[in-house]
Amino acid sequence: MASIQERPRTDGSTGFRVVWRDSDKGIRSRTFTDKAKAVELKDFLDGNGNSFKLAAKAKIRKDSTAPTVSDVVVRHIDLLRKPQPGTIAKYRKMAAAHIDSSDLGRTPVDKVTKAAVIDWLDGLVVSKGANQTVDQPLSRKTKQNIHALLSAAFVTAMDAETMHRNPAKGVAEADLNEAREAVYLSPEDLVMLADRIDPHYSLFIRFLSGTGLRYSEATALRRRDITMKDGRAAVRVSRAWKSKGKGEEIGPPKTKKANRTVTCNAALSAALAERLKQIQLDDFVFQRPDGDYVRNSRFHKEVWQPLMGELVGKELDRKPWIHEIRHAHTTHLLDANVPVHVVQARLGHEDPQTTLRVYARLAKASDAAAADALD
Repeated sequence: MASIQERPRTDGSTGFRVVWRDSDKGIRSRTFTDKAKAVELKDFLDGNGNSFKLAAKAKIRKDSTAPTVSDVVVRHIDLLRKPQPGTIAKYRKMAAAHIDSSDLGRTPVDKVTKAAVIDWLDGLVVSKGANQTVDQPLSRKTKQNIHALLSAAFVTAMDAETMHRNPAKGVAEADLNEAREAVYLSPEDLVMLADRIDPHYSLFIRFLSGTGLRYSEATALRRRDITMKDGRAAVRVSRAWKSKGKGEEIGPPKTKKANRTVTCNAALSAALAERLKQIQLDDFVFQRPDGDYVRNSRFHKEVWQPLMGELVGKELDRKPWIHEIRHAHTTHLLDANVPVHVVQARLGHEDPQTTLRVYARLAKASDAAAADALD
């Protein structure tokens, strides 16, 4: 705890010296002529682990009457009307994990500086409950999404005249961490994944590889969504899992063009036909062994991550995301000279540029894999 020492001054007045062992800088002191200010500093130090840095932030929060960053982010989300409920739930989850409990989140908006936003952005890490290792740095894309939410909230606060400037504007570039390099999965890699995964999920991986459906779309499919004609399976995509609070619910797919029909090749169609014989019309096509739907978080923790632990460094050089099966599907189709507009429709992309960006990002990895095959 900090202490106050009273000392006579040469002018006959009394000085009040606050002494403390700072958690960052060792023994420190400050002298005041006003005892009340000395007591105030001592109280703030005692309440913040003897850290002057934290004590100063606490005083700023106490002195300001402006709402906190967390307050304006919550208000911004409350005012949103255009996004789907799943998107709003995603924003709330994002704010709760990375803004509300942070130093920045507790700071009054009239005291926020650009430097504070940069420090917050550079310090963002994976939170508990994510499908990644806790406390690891977030990916650049995730940081950009969180920063975009913060910046939009500041703009909303400016419209309400709660703020006069946006200290988050233009600071996303301050995070110089390298973006994660895409993982290229060859057709042989996809076959290997289906062979090496828990046999219960082998058809699921084959399905993702052969259709390019999003994980949230594939796991929402029911028996009635697949029809067989002339030995080919046609998959009608009209629903997907969405975040809702701490859980999930089925809603419309990501975009209007995500409502689509995807045809399967002969081999996958035959395997699906056998699966459909085992389930009822309203049953999920892909289920956990206990009959529950294939929840994203449980699948990653119980199936995908253990599989990656076995494969990375052996059959695979790096750990792919399961969504990169969809990217691999895109790449293999374009490599086979399937027209872009056909691939776009199959994947449910709103814009063909999205399809081409996926391909361009994987082109270097694909080319490197081809070069390696020549060694």
